[in-house]
Amino acid sequence: MASQVLARKWRPHDFESVVGQEPVVQALTHALRENRLHHAYLFTGTRGVGKTTLSRILAKSLNCVGPDGKGGVTDYPCGVCEACRAIDEGRFVDYIEMDAASNRSVEEMTALLEQAMYAPTNARYKVYMIDEVHQLTSHAFNAMLKTLEEPPEYVKFILATTDPQKVPVTVLSRCLQFNLKNVSPQTVADHMAHILKEEKIEAEPAALKLLGVGARGSMRDGLSLLDQAIAFAGDKPITLESVREMLGMMDSDVLIKLLGYLAEGKAHEMMQVAEQMSMRSLSFSQAIRDLASILHKIALAQFDVASLASDDMDRDSVIALARTFTPQEVQLYYQIALNARGDMNLAPDEYAGFTMALLRMLAFKPAGSVQVKLPERFKPQTPKEVQASEPMQTVAAKKVETSTIPEPQKSEKKESEPAPWEDAPLGESDSGSREAVAPKEVKAPEKAIEPAAQLDDDVPYVDSYDEYATQMEPSIDDYGFEPMTFNVEQKAKEPEAESSFESRYDFAEDYEEIPEFSEVGRRWFEMLRYTYPATYAKDILERSECVSIKDDLITLRIDPLYENRLSNQKAMLSVQRIVDPLFGRRMRFEFELGTPRSRTISQEKARLKKEKLQAEEAERKKNKFVTITDEAERKEAIDALKQTPLARTVMRRFNARIDPMSVKKKVS
Repeated sequence: MASQVLARKWRPHDFESVVGQEPVVQALTHALRENRLHHAYLFTGTRGVGKTTLSRILAKSLNCVGPDGKGGVTDYPCGVCEACRAIDEGRFVDYIEMDAASNRSVEEMTALLEQAMYAPTNARYKVYMIDEVHQLTSHAFNAMLKTLEEPPEYVKFILATTDPQKVPVTVLSRCLQFNLKNVSPQTVADHMAHILKEEKIEAEPAALKLLGVGARGSMRDGLSLLDQAIAFAGDKPITLESVREMLGMMDSDVLIKLLGYLAEGKAHEMMQVAEQMSMRSLSFSQAIRDLASILHKIALAQFDVASLASDDMDRDSVIALARTFTPQEVQLYYQIALNARGDMNLAPDEYAGFTMALLRMLAFKPAGSVQVKLPERFKPQTPKEVQASEPMQTVAAKKVETSTIPEPQKSEKKESEPAPWEDAPLGESDSGSREAVAPKEVKAPEKAIEPAAQLDDDVPYVDSYDEYATQMEPSIDDYGFEPMTFNVEQKAKEPEAESSFESRYDFAEDYEEIPEFSEVGRRWFEMLRYTYPATYAKDILERSECVSIKDDLITLRIDPLYENRLSNQKAMLSVQRIVDPLFGRRMRFEFELGTPRSRTISQEKARLKKEKLQAEEAERKKNKFVTITDEAERKEAIDALKQTPLARTVMRRFNARIDPMSVKKKVS
């Protein structure tokens, strides 16, 4: 027998087994017990909270006759009589469920209301359940108003909707409205624990709690996630790690570590964490949502530690971060996270949206907090470097201008260098601080040199810089290409000119004569065929033969004509940028100087391009039409065309004729 999904297998069959909707259950059971029944009920709430389940239980309560067949309306249906079993199995003729999303016209509503006029076949009440009632047309609503207000005494209407705002007020006023609330994550987790105990499946409480959070208030969604978690775990217990991997969520320790780096201003470490998340294919949308959740906990801890749950696994880390950040910082970072979550669909990709949110948190870090550690490019030059780069006349003028500027008071505590967006140190641009300190009496020189130009207060930047080389650790010397290893083959004659070499590799006459890829060469081609490196890196990657790939060592055979490319540091950095993400780790290179012995990437791309052009040319020739010049052949074609049904119809209806010069034949 096929297994049944948990959401259907554990669907409640009486009011006592309904989970998370106690106020609604209490109102319905009291009404049934006291026989104070209404003719129309409206259940509202999000998906999976129990609207259809409650309507079926209510229908059973209205039509239950008890095990002995002598019962009446009850708040506890027996579940064994014919009416109860038929409703549970979906075969009770007097309980009609209609989906308004697919039956929304006035004609279908009129047909339903005509059937409502007839008495039930073998039941006490005829119950009509209309799901997603807000999807009915306005004419359909108008058609049911009169019957909904004064139905026959044996008819009950149960309406259900996820969007009550779209239901007309005239319909709302004729119904008893019950709002089903979202089920709390803890309630979902407790219900899951009960189900797994009955199913004899082991699970960690933390894993069930995470599934309860993922259900987002829907019990049905929670049980669907539980089904998925059981299938994902196989015959093993459901663990927190397996649920996180299944949902694409990360360990909260990673986000706490990320906030720790944010507190210390470590931009490089934060980007490394984001890169690791990208390599694990984690959901950045979920990550930014979880980051906002942790910031919310930090804000609660700053104002009311008791509001944090005692069983929260991150409680100690959250309290530690609450002592690190100021309340203003937490509110700022929380707002940035919310905006990033809303802008995630507008970002180039999720990785860009997530990393930009982190960089925005660093950029707007309040003044006076820990200094953000930026690369060398963004650090201001020292006074010596500034003086060395300025003309002598400007430097002399600067000495005259600064001769009357007071010296800052010496402090035993060394202040850290401010970030570019923070206030400059005393003596650079803080005019207010200059006025606060009494100036020293400094004798001006007898003859002052007029300044040649106004000095710019902006901090100069160092242009000759490569972020990739500086950001990567260990340093560039550890990449493995400086110094490099070469296995040089002896050549009998001088190599050809580079232009002729390129012609031989890119525009071969017959590509069939070029040896086919080796197994490792084919793998190398498939990995790099959709990359677009710059010129020098392209020569290294696409005009070389892949000899072997062992662990983190790649051996390439390249013609000696391109030996100068290997000594170009920027070219090798570009190669490293392209290859490292493809393998997910730092790779090293070894080069053999010699003519490639099998097909290169450049040759294969040229071959594929040539085949594509040939196929396009053949297609153009295949579909080419030419005018018929032979009179006899043209007359025969026109006579054949006149016999076609389409031509006869057009000529008869529009009194048309065939233009002889427009008749063409297809060239095969």
